[in-house]
Amino acid sequence: MPPSPPFPNAATGTVQPSTAELPRLSAVHWPPGAYRREHLPERVLQFGTGMLLRALCAASVDAANSAVAFSGRIAVIQSTPQGHARAINAQDGLFTLVERGLERGAPVERTRLVGAISRALVADAEWPAVRDIVARPELQVLVSNVTEAGFRADGSFPARLTDLLHTRFARLPDGPPLFVIPTELVDDNGPRLAAMVDGLAGGLERGAQFRRWLERRVRFCSSLVDRITTGTPARDVRATLERRLGYADALLTVTEPHSLWAIEADPAELRAAFAIDVLPESVIIAPDIAFYRERKLRLLNGAHTATAPLALLAGVRTVREAAEHPRLGGFLRRILFEEIAPATDLPGDAAAAFAGTVIERFRNPWLDHEWRVIATNQTAKLRARVAPSLTGFARKRRIAPQGLALGLAAYLRWVRTHPADDPDLPLIERHWRTATALPGLAASALADTDAWGVNLAELPGLLEATTRWLVLLEHDGVAAALEALPRTPEHAAPGRTGS
Repeated sequence: MPPSPPFPNAATGTVQPSTAELPRLSAVHWPPGAYRREHLPERVLQFGTGMLLRALCAASVDAANSAVAFSGRIAVIQSTPQGHARAINAQDGLFTLVERGLERGAPVERTRLVGAISRALVADAEWPAVRDIVARPELQVLVSNVTEAGFRADGSFPARLTDLLHTRFARLPDGPPLFVIPTELVDDNGPRLAAMVDGLAGGLERGAQFRRWLERRVRFCSSLVDRITTGTPARDVRATLERRLGYADALLTVTEPHSLWAIEADPAELRAAFAIDVLPESVIIAPDIAFYRERKLRLLNGAHTATAPLALLAGVRTVREAAEHPRLGGFLRRILFEEIAPATDLPGDAAAAFAGTVIERFRNPWLDHEWRVIATNQTAKLRARVAPSLTGFARKRRIAPQGLALGLAAYLRWVRTHPADDPDLPLIERHWRTATALPGLAASALADTDAWGVNLAELPGLLEATTRWLVLLEHDGVAAALEALPRTPEHAAPGRTGS
């Protein structure tokens, strides 16, 4: 296929090269006035080569290096056959971070070259080299993002992590403390990972001593990440960005401006090893991160989960389209401001302010966040993210939240027609197989404590509301149900006067 023709630059009238003619990003593109990255030691070992950790961990370390607060680089481990190790090494660890979105209602776009990654190693082929890194005294932080599916005791990740910790125990027993920071979206991910490692430690050489060493020398820190990244940009978007940059970047990382990494640890102790909180709104180190966890899981993730089946039934593809939709946008505002926020134990002003940023993030014109992706593992997500809001609202108001009840009914309706391999779906599908009428289906499904961890049918008015919405969805469709939902006042995102 012949290369594409050159493109004129509208601003200057000059001709831009086609992407086929662009040089590949490499160390020669690192600005001469930036920090001397090639001299920085590898102080962080990271499991995972994906986009989220590039947009979060690498970006945070890079900012700290630029501020002369940290002075270290990240060695990355590719744990699976699929990964980006080859591209990372081919680009000398460099990648471009593109932040695009809305801030106080105005579109923003920021681009920067990130130099925090030193190299990538493939676990299956280069494990001795990984062991050598972990045995060095300057290495004090291990970060992971292996997805929720890999974050389990019988998976390869806990075994590999345990092997690395045992290597450090054997080779550097008196070395400085080591901080293990998982970023998987699992509650109490630090203690859970510590328990997995402890369970494996006893079977290794000098197991009892190794366990005592773990207690003294290793800190497992829970953490919470909040930054929406949605995969590789579309080909035309990528081509436009690369022509503007002047190089081809196989790791081009497009994300939203909002970024939060909350790490639960003794602030002084962690900062001595990992001083990356140079932007306080982006990295937070605190003894307790429960506030940030509840805020994110209940408001951001809860709104996603409660809306996904309804949006899919309505034929709406992306979160942005739903936020801009005349009725789904109203649904989102209702559940966020009138139902989820009041159901939390967060301070009212803090909950409302964050709800406003959620709407703004959902309206990001550059992110195509698809509902079909969000709707995976929907039953488990409803249990973790929405059921607490249903119970909290009932406890405080003694009535049913109508928007969340509609979202729950939409889920029951969507399950019947959704041929996914979601491992949780059989929990709900069995109610469809045994129900003879919609009221019986709703009563059976809501009372299923195996699905929700609580009997939702016992909450005041929820069964009646869910049944009513389910009947309306079945007989008249999603448009009629959204039209019947009582309208609520407009809530402006920060810096806006409405939408």
